[in-house]
Amino acid sequence: MLSALLQAGEPATELPGGYGAALLQTLLALAVVCVLAWVVLKWASRRGFAFGAGGRRVKVLERVALDPRRTLYLVEVGGKVLLLGAGDGASPRLISELDPDALPDEPAKPKARFADVLGRLRGEGESDDERPAPGEP
Repeated sequence: MLSALLQAGEPATELPGGYGAALLQTLLALAVVCVLAWVVLKWASRRGFAFGAGGRRVKVLERVALDPRRTLYLVEVGGKVLLLGAGDGASPRLISELDPDALPDEPAKPKARFADVLGRLRGEGESDDERPAPGEP
């Protein structure tokens, strides 16, 4: 009886193109979903919905990890610069309010190109007279 029911049913339909076509269709659907998510997040960030991004009024100027559990934050809020300490699951605590004009300017970091860094690692690109002597920074 069971074999009669199995034979009476419609035959299983084959995929038109096999597993390669199914894989291609799946990858295409994944790409469409990723692009759609990117567009929605861009639109939401322009409308003011921040997802983990910095706000307009609070700006973290610098973060220094003292050890794996304690961190110092230099935060600018409404023209004031605050030094905050956080760690060990405790709430951040105000350590000091600093004068924004008394803070030293950040030194400008020269942007190194990847090719320059790779050349320095290989020992290329610098002549002997350009290289610092041992013990010099």
